[in-house]
Amino acid sequence: MASAPSNQQQLAQLVQRVDDRQQLSELISRYGIAVDDRDFDTLASLFAPDVQFQHVQGRDAVIAFYKMRTALFSTSTHYAHTWHFDFSSETQASGVVSASAELCIQGQTVRLSLRYLDHYIKTATGWVFRVRDIKFRYVLPLDQVAQGLDQPLRVRWPGTEPRQADLPDLLQTYIDSRTTPAPLENLGCRESDRSS
Repeated sequence: MASAPSNQQQLAQLVQRVDDRQQLSELISRYGIAVDDRDFDTLASLFAPDVQFQHVQGRDAVIAFYKMRTALFSTSTHYAHTWHFDFSSETQASGVVSASAELCIQGQTVRLSLRYLDHYIKTATGWVFRVRDIKFRYVLPLDQVAQGLDQPLRVRWPGTEPRQADLPDLLQTYIDSRTTPAPLENLGCRESDRSS
């Protein structure tokens, strides 16, 4: 029968987990900076060789995809707001990152709110992305944000047809909560506010 870990072993495991969380936080930060700086060498170092990003598989293909996408906007700023990590082993974890970004596309400022759904692996050189998927809350030209957030077709990339947002619209918990619209008075609104 295996003995219970000693206090020293427990402390070492705790310190390692705290260090892993810090490394993953830095990975998220480095990602946004590398994308905004168009530093594709650094970006490549953040991905596993067999990384999957959305529908693109493999590090070289993912970097080629980033080069193509970032060529469509003149500047960008990515912000990671909140995140959490769940560890399935000492070398594998998943995470959810809530983020936003501002892009300049064809001279137009576009604001995005998104959620990254990540899987990470720990290599000899540290943690890297193994899978990075994106779900959009909205993608709106800046002048449409004030009026567009309550519209179902909130993903409006310039030059494309608007489409439904992924979040929260397609989440079952959200769908279940919206069986009937909330009365305006429950939201602190007056009937006269309906048209404004």
